[in-house]
Amino acid sequence: MRITTFVYAENWRRTCAKTYQLLPRCTQNPLHGRAQVIHHLKYKRSFTRRILGIFLLHPPKKSVSGLEIIGYDIIPLCNACHENSYGRTLNKKSVHYTGVWKQKGELNNHNVAWFAWKLRAQFWLWAILFFLIK
Repeated sequence: MRITTFVYAENWRRTCAKTYQLLPRCTQNPLHGRAQVIHHLKYKRSFTRRILGIFLLHPPKKSVSGLEIIGYDIIPLCNACHENSYGRTLNKKSVHYTGVWKQKGELNNHNVAWFAWKLRAQFWLWAILFFLIK
């Protein structure tokens, strides 16, 4: 098994700041408080993104998913939601167990498709509501 190292995109800090501006609270439940973590929904570059990356002069080595799209690839979460539900677990058999994901290059820490789409829908619902309230 080849281990792939995780590399953030060069514009990662700027992308995080824009994400927090769009939705400053937790995507899962805004009552949890301010978002503290940006969560990747999937650590994988699709064939389409690789082709787009070539045309946009964004080489494959720049990041895991290439150019992260806010609300599609990444969402803001509070620390409790990220630690408990999406990012880490104490179960040693889970892919989300810290030792397992570091061993596998931290690339298998992704959500199943239906759940990722649920989080994307929640993100945009809350982002639109917060925009209308402002």
